[in-house]
Amino acid sequence: MSQQEYYSHGKLMLCGEYAVLSGATAFALPTIKGQRLKAEVRESSKHPHLEWKALDRNGNIWFEAGISMGNLLLEYSTDPLVAIQLVRFLINARALNPQFLTEPHNIRVETTLEFDTDEGLGSSSTLTNNIAQWAGVNPFALHFSAFKGSGFDVAVARMGEPLLYTMNGNDPVIETVKWDKPFRDKLFLIHLNKKQNSRDEIAAHRRPVTTAQIAQISRISRLLSVNDDYFEFCLLLELAESETAQILGVQPVKQRLFSDFQGSIKSLGAWGGDYILACGEDVPAYFKSKGYPRIYTFNELIKK
Repeated sequence: MSQQEYYSHGKLMLCGEYAVLSGATAFALPTIKGQRLKAEVRESSKHPHLEWKALDRNGNIWFEAGISMGNLLLEYSTDPLVAIQLVRFLINARALNPQFLTEPHNIRVETTLEFDTDEGLGSSSTLTNNIAQWAGVNPFALHFSAFKGSGFDVAVARMGEPLLYTMNGNDPVIETVKWDKPFRDKLFLIHLNKKQNSRDEIAAHRRPVTTAQIAQISRISRLLSVNDDYFEFCLLLELAESETAQILGVQPVKQRLFSDFQGSIKSLGAWGGDYILACGEDVPAYFKSKGYPRIYTFNELIKK
């Protein structure tokens, strides 16, 4: 028997959501938490199959499936929708590498998420990158064979470092940066108690983005990646929020939910759910009073 193990970090995008799909440069950070994949090759068999178990952060099984190795047909599963996506991943990985999963062996795969599935930190992108490593294929080619998203989350999963990301087909432009600012302890991440589906949000909010808007979002991303001044950083967050709100034609989350907050708020990921970033006075006390108990400092969630 032999065993292979792969790991990918989760992500949060600070600037560039939606506009990145039109060519804007996005700025994203890796989370401390990620997802692990272990693949164990067992005995040979006349009818080889793949046994898949997915564990949550507490070690509990949240998904199981059995897949025949020859034609990658689903034998059983505990969640048909998740199983369909998994089989699609494996079929696309084999299309990119025809030697993938062709040996007559039984294989046991176990994945472990280190964050809750409703957090929006990249359960799909970390799985994409882990499967791509396992299959020995281009992770962006695998991503774009299944999703219409920008692929920035796959880049973060792959690199595990803060980065600037610009779409370019299966060969995006990725610039890793050093981002260990002295004001990290003044930045807070608050979960809005609602998981947004990024694919649905992209479809719902896809609007034309002007050349000027692309240039402005790209400029803000680069400034955020290098700025060392706390107050300027907060102002850049507000500017990014305002620009994205104009692109989407929606009201910023501060105006909609937190108009009395004394500070800056930046929506992250798919707007309307997942996380927001806040900097200001008495941040934890304020958001707890509003019914949002999942509050993290950057040092608790963001990888240095």
